[in-house]
Amino acid sequence: MSQEPLVLYVDDERGNRVVFEQSFGARFRVKTASGGPEALELLAKEEVAVLLTDQRMPEMSGDDLLRAVKERYPEIVRVVITAYADVEPILAAINEGLVARYVIKPWDRKEMEQLLRWAIEAWTLGRDSAALQRRLLENERLATLGSIVGAVIHDLNQPLIGLVMNGDRLVELADVVPLLRRVLGGEAIGAQQRSQLNTLLDELPEVADELRQSIDHMRNMTSGLGQWLKQSPATAVPPTADPVPVIRHAIGVCQDIAVRARGSLLYDGPAELPRVRIGATDLTQVMINLVANAAHALVARDKSGGRVTVFARAEDQLVRFEIRDEGVGMAPDVLAKVGTPFFTTRAEGTGLGVAQCHRLVGKAGGTFRIDSQVGVGTIVSFTLPKA
Repeated sequence: MSQEPLVLYVDDERGNRVVFEQSFGARFRVKTASGGPEALELLAKEEVAVLLTDQRMPEMSGDDLLRAVKERYPEIVRVVITAYADVEPILAAINEGLVARYVIKPWDRKEMEQLLRWAIEAWTLGRDSAALQRRLLENERLATLGSIVGAVIHDLNQPLIGLVMNGDRLVELADVVPLLRRVLGGEAIGAQQRSQLNTLLDELPEVADELRQSIDHMRNMTSGLGQWLKQSPATAVPPTADPVPVIRHAIGVCQDIAVRARGSLLYDGPAELPRVRIGATDLTQVMINLVANAAHALVARDKSGGRVTVFARAEDQLVRFEIRDEGVGMAPDVLAKVGTPFFTTRAEGTGLGVAQCHRLVGKAGGTFRIDSQVGVGTIVSFTLPKA
């Protein structure tokens, strides 16, 4: 037993260490450490095959431990365990080659066991051929980067839909421009043509504003991705956002889905809300994802008249949001998996939207919850701190 490869699990919370040992101690040779310094002491005494470390620890961060291990024991297969809110540090760790894989809390026992078996095999392979192990870990790193960037691409698709929809409408409105020229030239027009002009004048400002918001959303998302890849330092001042314009924009972007569902999207809340402590781009991603999911639930319902209602209200130091749909709802076993990356109930879905929402809300210090009942609908609620 003592000759089996050693797995070292590092976590400052004793309960997590106990659970890990109880879960995998019978299948693998496992030791635990309460922090980075204790882990480094153990590494100096024993040969370790796999290191799993929590990201956030008080005395020595997971990143600091991983850097030290990479420098002193590069052959160890390194894995970081983190929360939804920590994608930026994960991406930095992957870019630096600090880790081969990452695990999102709470981890699944079967998936963790598969990960441990893979990591031990990779370490064993490295004893025979260090170059082969490096190629294996590099491939794993690229696959992990791809999964994270996939989440960004998923979210870019939503403002792109808004751009396409409003671009098509703008083309339709442009057909009325020759009529406008005739009016400006002093030519008399009939009632129907006058109605066309009024439609142009009424809709053009709204379409232009929707286009501007979608463009700003995409620009900010791509800028944020560039900062991740360059590992730019975070801004000192926390960003804030006005929720009401974001809600109205999300409803506008998702209207085409509601039309296909023969349903409606509504906002039920005050005309003004306190600013919340989250960036406008992040809040837009959350709101569009959730409203779009709710509208798709109406499509799956395949019955006209369904509604998606966005509720919002201020509560003490928080602002609470609820997105309620009258869609098909979800069974308990499906609901338990919602939010797991790449799990989806739609053939065209990616399973990344809810995971992103969970991450962004958690990153801002809020809470996230989903309740659903088959045949009745789904309620997604989340809170954000007031700015």
